[in-house]
Amino acid sequence: MIIPLIIRPATPADLDDVWRMWKEVMEQGDYFPYGPEYTRQQIESGWINPENIIGVAEADGHIAGAYIVRPNQPGHGAHVANAAYMVDTPFRNQGIGKQLCAHSLEAAKVAGYRAMQFNLVVSTNTGAVKAWEALGFQRIGIIPEGFHQKGKGYVDAYIYHRFL
Repeated sequence: MIIPLIIRPATPADLDDVWRMWKEVMEQGDYFPYGPEYTRQQIESGWINPENIIGVAEADGHIAGAYIVRPNQPGHGAHVANAAYMVDTPFRNQGIGKQLCAHSLEAAKVAGYRAMQFNLVVSTNTGAVKAWEALGFQRIGIIPEGFHQKGKGYVDAYIYHRFL
């Protein structure tokens, strides 16, 4: 069942909730390359900052997930967006990641990006793989053993791309 969501731009009032969710997801060690040793200041400089497009999914008054959109590369590669998504543990397996992605695709298009690329989709994240492919992303590469997953060891990672 898909729960009702409001997906909207993040406000400064949301950042504590996004940080709490970030810390929990990083400690799980499943799908993000950042370790739990990253500080809030480090994350704010690269992830949660006003230079990125930040969206949050709100469900029943709680932040259930978030996304960022930013240039995949600087300069001559800045027309391709990169995005990352995170869903809070109690809200997983309800289609929120897919909804966040669909929202971010539109936000990236409005911002003038021509395409979106994901540089590191962990192969064992079958929900994300299914969602990204359903939204029109094509797997354009495999990084053999490109991610060290907590409890599983080295697993492949995928690169995905989609024109907007």
